[in-house]
Amino acid sequence: MRGLRGGKGFEVIGRNTCRRAAAGVLLCLSLAGCAAPATTTRWVKTGADDETISRELRDCSAQANAALANERGINQDINATLGGNWQFSGTAGIENQAMRQQAAGYADQVLNSCMRAKGFTRES
Repeated sequence: MRGLRGGKGFEVIGRNTCRRAAAGVLLCLSLAGCAAPATTTRWVKTGADDETISRELRDCSAQANAALANERGINQDINATLGGNWQFSGTAGIENQAMRQQAAGYADQVLNSCMRAKGFTRES
């Protein structure tokens, strides 16, 4: 159905054209995300030395990594169930990317909540 003219002077766009356009938009958005400046996060707490901060950050990072592993397992189950549908509809890449971003965001929340529960505040 590529490049066919309808009777009223408008063009019918085929599926491949739409997919290429969507891929182009996604590429631009992902490149824009890569161009964003990296920020460093520093955790502070009155009376805490560098060793204490490192130890507590390692503990919270371990909790965040465990949460991330759990989310990845859930995402694998979801992909096993719905992956065929996503392949058929052409949205598998987008769905998988969204699940990866969601899992990473959850791990960040776990880390931040853990450090705050230990009395630290975040400085960017």
